[in-house]
Amino acid sequence: MNEVIGVLRDPHFSLPCNVVNVPLELFEVAKRPRSTARSTSLRACCSYPIIIRYCAPPGERGRLSTRPVITYLKVRNLAIVEEFAVEPGPGLNVLTGETGAGKSLLIDSIEFLRGARSSTEMIRAGAEKMTAEAVFHLPSTAGEALEALGIEVDRADGGPIELIVKREIAGNGRGRVLINGSPLSVRELGESMDAVIEIHGQHESHNRVAGQGYRELLDEYGDHGSILGSVGEAHREWRSASEEFRALADAQRDRTLRLDLLRYQIDEIGAAKLAPAEEEGLRAERSMLANARQLAEATSGAFALVDDDENSALAQLARALHLVQPLATEIADIGAIAAELEDAVYRLQETSRGLSRLSDSVRHDPERLEEIEDRLVTIERLKKKYGGSVDAVLAYLETIQQEFERLSDYEANIDKLQRVEEQRFAAWRKTAESLSAARKKAAKKFETAIQSELNDLAMERTTVKVVVDAADAAREHAAAHGLDRIEILIAPNRGEEPKAMQRIASGGELSRIQLAIAAALFKSSRHAAAATLVFDEIDAGIGGRVAEVVGRKLQELAAGNQVICVTHLPQIASFGSTHFFVWKEDAAGHTRARIRRLDSDDERVNEIARMLGGESIPASALLHARELLDGARSPAARSRR
Repeated sequence: MNEVIGVLRDPHFSLPCNVVNVPLELFEVAKRPRSTARSTSLRACCSYPIIIRYCAPPGERGRLSTRPVITYLKVRNLAIVEEFAVEPGPGLNVLTGETGAGKSLLIDSIEFLRGARSSTEMIRAGAEKMTAEAVFHLPSTAGEALEALGIEVDRADGGPIELIVKREIAGNGRGRVLINGSPLSVRELGESMDAVIEIHGQHESHNRVAGQGYRELLDEYGDHGSILGSVGEAHREWRSASEEFRALADAQRDRTLRLDLLRYQIDEIGAAKLAPAEEEGLRAERSMLANARQLAEATSGAFALVDDDENSALAQLARALHLVQPLATEIADIGAIAAELEDAVYRLQETSRGLSRLSDSVRHDPERLEEIEDRLVTIERLKKKYGGSVDAVLAYLETIQQEFERLSDYEANIDKLQRVEEQRFAAWRKTAESLSAARKKAAKKFETAIQSELNDLAMERTTVKVVVDAADAAREHAAAHGLDRIEILIAPNRGEEPKAMQRIASGGELSRIQLAIAAALFKSSRHAAAATLVFDEIDAGIGGRVAEVVGRKLQELAAGNQVICVTHLPQIASFGSTHFFVWKEDAAGHTRARIRRLDSDDERVNEIARMLGGESIPASALLHARELLDGARSPAARSRR
């Protein structure tokens, strides 16, 4: 077989059959063009072909099916990029290349899709417009928030949601944003992308990590979902009681005027004594009276023709029946005709009786007609004032009667509502204070976990403090998420006062601090990140052992999340599960940035060796590159060797 699509990393792994489930750490996929088959046999450590199928560890299966991922990204006419098109994988995606080759332009395109400010200076020289588009697969739980922004999503089967995002800017400065074909503003684009992709290492993202704010991070770390739900429910119940109480209190200002109006309306509707089916009957009776003369003439004339003398229709039918009846028992056809004539006679007799009843009931009564007209005018007037139908008027009457009773008994009602409001606010405050206590307890553990991650990243002098600042338990501070404002503060050196990250951290430091926070969170959380994680400048100012630690933490983070990282360091690049290489080339007097995926081990070894030793690659660099790739494999795989 000529094509190999995978390599078993563990030569001692046993293969009991031709089709086998293999944990990810034992299997490295060499991705193929789309035209090739999805399932292909290969030879690996044995003499017969096998089919490798990735089997996620039990603890990760829920994560992998619900995490947000970007599956396709394309950008055209951005600076020196004529066209970039990549398909990021689900784990750790690394981008490498020479300095100035255009790696950061991919991050720029993601920023552009997140709703960052745009400029015509971004457009490639000679091009009319710059475009960026991406395809995201999101968990079904994201559907409600997207629909609230007016974005159409398909949630019919309960599976992942596909989100197609496109943004462009023309040379005249005009831009356009489309999500699943729906036009949106740039502001709405930014709101929708907050839950989809997060770029770390930029000061605009200082108060968010992994697509979540600090409060959400702490609640996720402390597993506060249950008590947070209780606080939200208590808050909704208090808000309902509070609004009802406030409405009644406000009504007291014009209570007298309102009571007078309600009394007038109740008396007016009540005096009419409306009945639901009355109008229909009145209109039918009015038609009879208004057309009494014509109706009397028509019914009496019709009755005469049907059954009033010997030449009537009924008499003629009876004669015909009399003529054929003697032969009805002898001849079948005559019998059928006789039956039809007999049926016609019975039906015409019924018609005759109906005409007779109707003719007898018709009377000319101008007084009754006027009475009905007056009644219908009253009904129509009430319908116009209080509703489009009699049923609506009666429903309105019931509503204002209840309001009248409530306002009439104002003192008793307002005391009752005030007690209910106070009880529900006390219930919310008690639950919120329990959540606040749980947050403060979790904050200490979160601090320790983040500090441990920072120590691993050679940032021992950096200290972190997770601050839970509980507001006064007053009504104006009441919220569905509780009382607290959460901050994560950083002191770059011991003895210094912790401050907000954006005030003291460089881009590289900020990126590594956010990595430490994310690593601490997802070691304890059962869930995947709320967004695809992009790390920019994470390797600035580091190298050696620290670079390897950063790479390992990115790899661990990518076990349950999609991560994209631009790096200049071979130690970090070696941990990637999907590796993209960016380079520049000159053609027709223009410089163009190009990108491609490194599909084979040899390609990755050569690129990492270049990062180690420059363009002239010595054999020692190749050996070192292979060692880095070997060392980047998961501990589980290495332990089996």
